[in-house]
Amino acid sequence: MGNPHGGGWFSWELKFLGLFLGLISFSNLILANNTFALFVPTLSASVDQANLQVNGNQVINSTDKTTEIPFNFTVNTNNRTGYTATLSSETENTALTNVGSAVGAKIDSISTNLALNNLPNNTWGYKFGTSTNYAPIPALSTPAQILQTTGKTNGNESNQLSIGMKLADNLESGNYQNKLILSFISNPYAMRAVMTDGKDFNRKVGSLDIAQLYESNIGLKNNIKHFNSSSTLPPLGVNTVSIESPDSDLEIKAWFIESENTVYYYAGAEKILLNTDCTYMFYYFTNIVNLDLTKFDSSEVTTMNGMFFNMKSLESLDLSHFNTHKNTDLAAFLGNASKLKILNLTNFNTENVSDMRAVFYGVESLENIDISSFNTSKVTTMISMFYGMSKLRRLSLANFNTSKVTSMESMFANDSALTELDLSNFNTTSVTDMKNMFRGMRNLISLNVSSFDTRNVTDMHAMFALVSSITNLNLANFNTEKVKDMDYMFGDMNALVSLDIANFNTTNLIAVGNMFSIYNNAGDELQRIYIKNDFNISKIVTQLTPFRGRNKLRGGNGSYLANPSDADKTWLRIDRPGAPGYFTLRS
Repeated sequence: MGNPHGGGWFSWELKFLGLFLGLISFSNLILANNTFALFVPTLSASVDQANLQVNGNQVINSTDKTTEIPFNFTVNTNNRTGYTATLSSETENTALTNVGSAVGAKIDSISTNLALNNLPNNTWGYKFGTSTNYAPIPALSTPAQILQTTGKTNGNESNQLSIGMKLADNLESGNYQNKLILSFISNPYAMRAVMTDGKDFNRKVGSLDIAQLYESNIGLKNNIKHFNSSSTLPPLGVNTVSIESPDSDLEIKAWFIESENTVYYYAGAEKILLNTDCTYMFYYFTNIVNLDLTKFDSSEVTTMNGMFFNMKSLESLDLSHFNTHKNTDLAAFLGNASKLKILNLTNFNTENVSDMRAVFYGVESLENIDISSFNTSKVTTMISMFYGMSKLRRLSLANFNTSKVTSMESMFANDSALTELDLSNFNTTSVTDMKNMFRGMRNLISLNVSSFDTRNVTDMHAMFALVSSITNLNLANFNTEKVKDMDYMFGDMNALVSLDIANFNTTNLIAVGNMFSIYNNAGDELQRIYIKNDFNISKIVTQLTPFRGRNKLRGGNGSYLANPSDADKTWLRIDRPGAPGYFTLRS
């Protein structure tokens, strides 16, 4: 049916208005001394059509009496929190108004979200992107948020808006108009000071000590004894280094005052966000006695490998404020911090850590350590984790989940002050390597390994060597069918009176070497070794003196050698007439 009013032209102007309020707010965060500001936030936007027009006759005469007009807007911003786009009418009036109408003819905004075909006659609306429904036109006082991003754009990013309407042939002829405001506002953003990565920090800060010595190409930074935060800019004329990351909004400066043996750092920010990679950050700062980390925010760190390695003069370290929930790597974290006596790790979150190798290696002055907050459910290696903590008197590992750990090599080696160690909760199903695990725990008198599942272990080399105070060792549950190396496994266990290894399976044993030998001449109490079957020696290719120094040891029928060093691998059998051995049958 034709339009009795002769048809109309309906047009409106889409007005683009860029409100960069976010940029204004940023200015309040830039330091007065702008030499320390690296980041300048920017935002630009445009639309591909500033004016849209529709031929009303064509719409009315179409099959469904509808039309939709798409247009694109493009935004470019370096703001790391993104931007917000809103849409509204220029006024509280949301209708397309016939400016020449005597009766105030208009095309009203829809009042609820509708598909285009379901729009009431003589109404209009908008939609964003791929939405199937059109939304009501918002008034100036109640703009609609159409998009909110969370990061900077990758160059120019485009999005699509569409205007839709449905017209009836009873619409008064004329020119219908309105203006829409499309606004873009930068999201709030706090300027950040972000530290450079650990190795770069180490190199740059270390270079401030121009007299530093080098050992195997490692700068020892011997003259740096203090590392402190400064509340003021560096003094004029002092040599400074920039230690911020390329992602930092603010500069971070460090400088060395030789007369004070002190490195100072300044960022003009309340907190300094540590780099995701803190590997070797304070590596070989061997003479630092004071380490001020109060301004450091560790919430984004993913690796702390060797972060404080070889800080041999540091006696106290409080890391209770560290947020470590993203960290995956603690390998050699405090390795060789040999004078450390006070350590606070009470809030450490290790739920994502997979590598705890040598975390406390050589921390030989620490007597007590609280690691009850440690979550080890994802840890795969604990090699040398507590190695050489020679003054450690107590160690509670009741909370440890070791279900994914594959290596416990040297885990407690040389922890010579510990007298007992309860590992009854340890899950060792995945462990393949227990080499040197308890080696050198000279004062240990109690060791519970009855729950150990050793079905996958291949290496038990020196596992209990030099555990010289233990008189009894329960290995009844040990499954050794995959073990290849038992060299020095029970070596220098001076106080051991008897040893029951009746369940040992030596089918794959290659190295037996000094399995039961005594070398330290500090006494020898071993009299009996109980087994069920002779050792399978078919694969043994290396042997030295498995019974060296075991002068009290006797086989089941009393066989022994005046010089046990003369016993070869054939003596790895149950003692019987005509076939002397050093083992006693366990019935």
